[in-house]
Formats: sequence, C-alpha cells, structure tokens
Amino acid sequence: MARYGIYGSHTPETCPLYFVKYAQVFVDIAELEPEELATAYGIRQIEAQYHSALEHTFLWIVEAEQPHLIEAFGIDTGLASFNTIRIVPIHTFAETVDRLKMAHHL
Repeated sequence: MARYGIYGSHTPETCPLYFVKYAQVFVDIAELEPEELATAYGIRQIEAQYHSALEHTFLWIVEAEQPHLIEAFGIDTGLASFNTIRIVPIHTFAETVDRLKMAHHL
C-alpha cells in the first residue's frame, strides 16, 4: 500500500461553485462508501481533502494500491471530466528523513 497525492485543477469556467453538474460529482464522491472505494479502486483510505476555491485547485491524500486504479476512479466518477489531475506518490516528512538517513548512513 502506498500514499498518493491527487492534485487537481480546473478553470473558473468549469468551477463546481457555478455549475451544478460539476458540483454533483463532488457530492457523489463524498457519498461513496469506503468499501466501494476499496473494492473498485484500491483506495483504502482518504487521509485528507483540501480545496482552494479561489485557486480552483485541490489536493487529496489517499492510501491506495496503485495509481492506475486512482486514474480509473477519476475517470469513472467524472472528476477528470472538468479537472486536470496529477497522481503523485508521496511520503511524510518523517519518512523522507528516515530514507535520507539510510541513504547517507546518518
């Protein structure tokens, strides 16, 4: 299991604040059961979800099996229909420090 950052952005012209069609995508995602996410997309946990309304961006942190299943999640839910999405493997600061200590024998 790995941790991924899902970075998304859309234009003001497609902002869910102004279009009910896109707002419904977020509502539908919020109502998904954890078992559904795990079974269909390998997403075991959504650790955090942050949005910046005026920047038209978001960052979600998920624990998931693989990025290709996260990609399918974005497509199947419609999230990718109005957002540019990047899926990036991420680590906590503490994990990064541990990796640096091992790599440099610190």
